[in-house]
Amino acid sequence: MSARGVAAAGLVALAVLLARPRAAAADPPSDRTLVIVGLGLALPTYAVGVVTHEGSHAIAAKLAGARIEEFRPWPGTSKHTGAFQLGLTRVSGLFGTKARLAFYLAPKVADLALLGAYVAYYHSGAYPDGSYGQLVVTVLATGFWLDFAKDTIMWRRHNDLVKAMNLMGATDELRRFPIRLGFAVASAGLGYLVLQGHERLFASNDAPAAAPRVLPVLQGAF
Repeated sequence: MSARGVAAAGLVALAVLLARPRAAAADPPSDRTLVIVGLGLALPTYAVGVVTHEGSHAIAAKLAGARIEEFRPWPGTSKHTGAFQLGLTRVSGLFGTKARLAFYLAPKVADLALLGAYVAYYHSGAYPDGSYGQLVVTVLATGFWLDFAKDTIMWRRHNDLVKAMNLMGATDELRRFPIRLGFAVASAGLGYLVLQGHERLFASNDAPAAAPRVLPVLQGAF
């Protein structure tokens, strides 16, 4: 075959290849699918959250030179207080107001650090474009936000925030009100940042708007 024939055959093959229909991109998941998968992620997210919460208690205790007597990152009733708790870290040898405050508030510091990392990730170019990738990140961020915000409305004497407020001299709800108000404002602000992730998640699975039809004249067809 001549060089001209080879070139012609190559052009024909290229034209056939380009004319083949391309596989359509996978349809984005529906809102219902995202909600169902998100609910399925609740249990492992809860486990991660409890380990993070109790782990931060343990780290604060170790840094203060205390001894960890019990570490239980799962729900149960304390043998010493009889209170039901989602997790428990019991220590001994924790002395001083500052060390005890650090121990009680360590999960809040961890939540703030992780939510700050989430916000930085959200505004970075590394944030996932796919719906499922965004779903995992958003569910995790929601879990950390819940852990931070929930103590705002907790009044039991075994609650970490209540114990911390008692150490600060806020031994009744009147004195605790400014602290609770501060936590409520911070929780609202953090909640707004997490809500942006939810809005972006459900917007990412919307079908792209149909391209406007071009007039036949502009297409060169009559």
